[in-house]
Amino acid sequence: MKLSIITINLNNAAGLEKTIQSVINQTFKDFEYIAIDGASTDESVEIIKKYSSGINYWVSEPDTGIYNAMNKGIRKAQGDYCLFLNSGDYLISSTTLQDVFDEINNIAAVDIFYSDCIKSDNSIFIYPDNITINDIIKIGISHQNTLIKRSLFLEHSFYNENLRIASDLEYFLKEIWTYKSKFTKIKTNISVFDINGIGTQLSPERFAEGIIVYKNVFQELSEIIIELNKYYGSIYYNIIKNYGDTKLLVFWLRIYRFFVSRTQRVRHFLLNLCRKSCE
Repeated sequence: MKLSIITINLNNAAGLEKTIQSVINQTFKDFEYIAIDGASTDESVEIIKKYSSGINYWVSEPDTGIYNAMNKGIRKAQGDYCLFLNSGDYLISSTTLQDVFDEINNIAAVDIFYSDCIKSDNSIFIYPDNITINDIIKIGISHQNTLIKRSLFLEHSFYNENLRIASDLEYFLKEIWTYKSKFTKIKTNISVFDINGIGTQLSPERFAEGIIVYKNVFQELSEIIIELNKYYGSIYYNIIKNYGDTKLLVFWLRIYRFFVSRTQRVRHFLLNLCRKSCE
């Protein structure tokens, strides 16, 4: 079986129906569909039952969060690749999966395929052709637009259930940094990403979880990675992005700190000079 599509849901019946319809109407049929509901109290279960003939496995029971639900789906999956479409996300057209596999069947074995991200507000997020560690740190990858080889979960790790909203960031960073998995961009866009989901929220919690992720993934380099984020958009960040993100990291950071400190001293000197001349 080529693909396992996994949808998790909690009290989003309308979004769930849109997601399910986009999946079961595909012209491509070499996939299984798994729905994991977190004991919803709205009409979600009725929606699942309505379309149960197109769903290979479903369950509605309490879970401990998004990633616990996603891991449940992975454990039931049998496909070569996994695609996570949360309720509210939907495949772009009825031929999307056929178009995707027509494209990737001509590509040598890859661990993770990804496409650009079309958002539900009609904006498009364009990912680089060759995604780097720094790209994932700053912009991430939407799991709604990735096909992840299922064996990676079994051989490396499942999603970290101790995190509430940043476990997918940790997962992708581990794959590219720790396991050196191969990421390949495809031209075929996969899905429309519902921007109302919890994962898109910018909050102190998301920032705090990001710090935990960096420590879990980069360990002794985590403090440098955190400092790198502070300089996003600066000359230093662009140097790292373009010329190196591993061995050169500490060197370039020291150089940048040196120039920043000198610049600040010159600025303070000029300000003080200005104040004295005005007195």
